[in-house]
Amino acid sequence: SMVLQRDSKLKIWGWAKPGEKIVVSFLQKKYRTAASETGDWSVILSPAKAGGPYTMSIDASNHIVLKDILLGDVWFCSGQSNMVHQLNLHKERYEKDIAAASNSMIRHFWIPTVSDPRAPRKDLPAGSWKSANPTDVLQFSAVAYFFACKIYDQYKVPVGLINASVGGSPIEAWTSEDGLRSFPEISNSIKRNRDSGYIADINRKASEMLATAPKPADKGLLSKPAWYDPAYIPKGWRKITVPGYWEDQGAADLNGIVWYRKEINVAASMAGMPVKVALGRIVDADALYINGRQVGNTTYQYPQRRYMVPAGVLREGKNLLVVRVTNNSEKGGFVPDKPYYISNNSD
Repeated sequence: SMVLQRDSKLKIWGWAKPGEKIVVSFLQKKYRTAASETGDWSVILSPAKAGGPYTMSIDASNHIVLKDILLGDVWFCSGQSNMVHQLNLHKERYEKDIAAASNSMIRHFWIPTVSDPRAPRKDLPAGSWKSANPTDVLQFSAVAYFFACKIYDQYKVPVGLINASVGGSPIEAWTSEDGLRSFPEISNSIKRNRDSGYIADINRKASEMLATAPKPADKGLLSKPAWYDPAYIPKGWRKITVPGYWEDQGAADLNGIVWYRKEINVAASMAGMPVKVALGRIVDADALYINGRQVGNTTYQYPQRRYMVPAGVLREGKNLLVVRVTNNSEKGGFVPDKPYYISNNSD
């Protein structure tokens, strides 16, 4: 399944054996061509109105059939992490939107991420189109999906989203070599990067640096009992406000591991039941322990923390929550203005 652009000439292209004859059949028309000396071929399809689903066949030495093709509006989506951010990271906030996603006229395609310092690639690993339904929409870019919904409501034609996004990528990575020629430093870097030995040496040094970097011992894990154990008795611990960053509360320039402990009282109605613990967002990584048992962890700062706690972990009365936070740079801690709560959907 896919979406092709309506009311426009369409270039269908591929590779075959040099000189091989190719026939593309679409909307009761046949388009004939032959592969070049390098094996490249292409045909230009006539413009067509919005509609579908249609079938396209490509015949050469083999026979390829592409089914469930729609004609509509195709949008290219690109950016960093904001465009990558998938709906599955926001299942709680957009629970109703996800459940209501049932429009096969809205489709999304992720361009697989591949890096190659030598030159742009002609081909990429295979991907697949996904239609908007409660399961597949979880993998859609959230920004792109809500944009598509608005466009579909306005024009009532199929909407195709082609997403080529990489979190944290610099603009230079998306710029052609010709477009960077006026920047000597970047042009020189491009030339150096074509040397596989140079790249291998950089990767080797980076791996060695990571392997030999000092790793301070975490007293919280090495202590007997460990700091997440209810049997451990804290001594000399500071009080701190959550949510908030420890740098704003007197612990400036501290990067590393910080432990948080808090006792809470749990009502009898919630004790023994499975619950959800929402810890907003944490910078950067965290592990959550309840009554000495690890119930969840996240390795980077962006996802919303939603930890499902099995039945039997919480008990009536006092319970101990411990969060081990790892911060790599800048401010560490619990991000303000995010949801923090424990719920069993009834209390």
